[in-house]
Amino acid sequence: MRHRSDFIQLREVAIITEHFFLSLLIPWLMICFFFKPHMVFAQDEQPPANTEARFEMEEVVVTATGLEDEIRNIPKNVTVITAEDIEQSSSNNVVDLLSREANVNLQSLFGHDSSAAVDIRGQGSAAATNVLVLVDGFRLNPPDLSRPDFSAVPLGQIERIEIIRGANSVLYGNGAVGGVVNIITKDAPERTAGILTGSHGSFDTYNARASVGGRTERLGYTINGGYYDTDGYRENGFYRRSDVSGRVGYDVGAASRISLTTTFTSDAQGFPGGVPLEATDNRDLRRQTRSPNDEGEGQDLRLLASGLSDLNAVGELTVNLGYRNRRSDFILGFTPLKTIDEQQSHIFEETASFDVFDRKDFLIGDREQTLRVGFNWYYSDYVTERPDQLTRKNSRLQSLAVFALGQGAVTERLTYNIGGRLSTYKGKFRTDDLVDFGGGEQRWVNGDPFDRNWNNSAVDAGLVYMLNQNLRLFTGYATSYRIPTVDELALAVDDLVPQEGQHMDLGIRATLSEKVETALTVFYVVTENEIFFDSINNINSNFEEDTRRQGIELDVRTYPWPNVYLWGNYTFMDARFTGSETVVPLVPEHSASIGVEWRIIEPLLLAVTGSYVGEKFDGNDFSNSEFAKIDPYTVFDAKVTYSWRKFRFFGGINNIFDTLYETVAFSESYFTMPTRNFYGGLEWNF
Repeated sequence: MRHRSDFIQLREVAIITEHFFLSLLIPWLMICFFFKPHMVFAQDEQPPANTEARFEMEEVVVTATGLEDEIRNIPKNVTVITAEDIEQSSSNNVVDLLSREANVNLQSLFGHDSSAAVDIRGQGSAAATNVLVLVDGFRLNPPDLSRPDFSAVPLGQIERIEIIRGANSVLYGNGAVGGVVNIITKDAPERTAGILTGSHGSFDTYNARASVGGRTERLGYTINGGYYDTDGYRENGFYRRSDVSGRVGYDVGAASRISLTTTFTSDAQGFPGGVPLEATDNRDLRRQTRSPNDEGEGQDLRLLASGLSDLNAVGELTVNLGYRNRRSDFILGFTPLKTIDEQQSHIFEETASFDVFDRKDFLIGDREQTLRVGFNWYYSDYVTERPDQLTRKNSRLQSLAVFALGQGAVTERLTYNIGGRLSTYKGKFRTDDLVDFGGGEQRWVNGDPFDRNWNNSAVDAGLVYMLNQNLRLFTGYATSYRIPTVDELALAVDDLVPQEGQHMDLGIRATLSEKVETALTVFYVVTENEIFFDSINNINSNFEEDTRRQGIELDVRTYPWPNVYLWGNYTFMDARFTGSETVVPLVPEHSASIGVEWRIIEPLLLAVTGSYVGEKFDGNDFSNSEFAKIDPYTVFDAKVTYSWRKFRFFGGINNIFDTLYETVAFSESYFTMPTRNFYGGLEWNF
């Protein structure tokens, strides 16, 4: 088992592991990047038929600029994961799928996607609040410190995922700091069709899903439902979820469309907590829990009404109206000395949003230009009741914002993006006390209310220069901001303020041949007044030092043979506090992923993915000297898929080499990840 006295030896092992993995990966990436295409692919002069579908340069992305455009024309590092990518990957949930991409790192508490976050560009313990997650443009991040619930969107329901690294506050405002993940769900199929899926796996895991959809001349619809049940890797690590969703869209005319999307999710899960350092290397102790009765359940209802109309001279107008009603009941720190009602906590959230966007295309000379202007309104009523702490925290938030974003061509080779945002935030807060009036009677007594009001702004500018049809350079500058969450404001110093950041990117995208595509991005970010939780004084505050994040992101995709697809990425990440030069906790310096998809015969596909994450500091170790580091790890997954007529059989192995690892730890309380596990299932398309 690991102890501090073993730390030097563990670091030596970590360095050897790191060098071994990188010695395999980096030369392969460099060969793909620097060698001439005919040297790499001398065996096959013809590209495979499906090469274009799997390369990204011509993929259309909307999240980065709010305007449909090809990735090659966007001055940011963008990744698009299509439905085909999802079907052929070895991943079986959204967070695993995302974490294989460059500079996107998994932070998982209990080994499933409900309590997980993805960290883009080294946000550390603030990943849940500094990375914005959208579903069809609807903000999935709650107003508190809870993590976005990725389990609310099953993989089979996703049409595409767009990952935009870096700031995007001009379009999305608060929280779009490290990056944005926009999950776009599938629309109605052209003809009536459905899918039934069932699977079973380790830890007594069952998953069943059904979907059906269709379209008439003007009306389209989809209905989805599912049930997921697992005992989990850990004791008290169970997770159960049922969900149902539907969308109805109607073409009002040739240039207008309205739609309504509804989603309802109900879940229950255990909270096994962390394990001590000495338990992490013991296969039995790492699965145990010190909180066997801590658990929670919740319900989440989301509605999104949308309308789109082409108004000719005015432009293309889009209107979105969103609503969310979320409730969560949970127990942390169960004691048999109290009744359930006396220790069960509650969260109530009611959120509404209203967005209006207008897009107008026009010419300056003979150059195409596009202008998008918009208005955002956001409102949230949020209450947390903690009888175990004798407190009730009330919050009422409202923000208004306007933005403008333009893009277009300066010359045949040079394009630009430029935009700005102005936002106002108003918050009202009150903390109430649960007072015992004697005779067993307890009542809430209102506290003194207080306000927090801020005005924020953001800018975004970028250029893309086409050296030739297959080689483009891009550069960009943007600012970002994040407003403290309701949880942070409820326990904060009096002068807590929003954090602000400046972001710079420089990159290159290249298609080296019809079989090789690569991208390289260098970035530099400085954040002022970054918000953090001071675990020593038990209060939220702003860092006195600025934080600096800089690094390199490298991606390569290639087809060495018509039936083999290879991809790989590597990230160097340096995240530090500028005064002390200490490293930001939970941020690895090196991370990398590789993958292969081999179509052995036409109906049979093998997908293997490997990921390496370097060592990182404990989530509460801001001095870099207080706690043991989190060890580096390498994990491989594999999946086999066989298609026959309308059926698809699949099976997989997660963590093939049975690695013992953790993605997060706080004050040497480690959240252990599952060891080797298996799954298999059947899908029927009708």
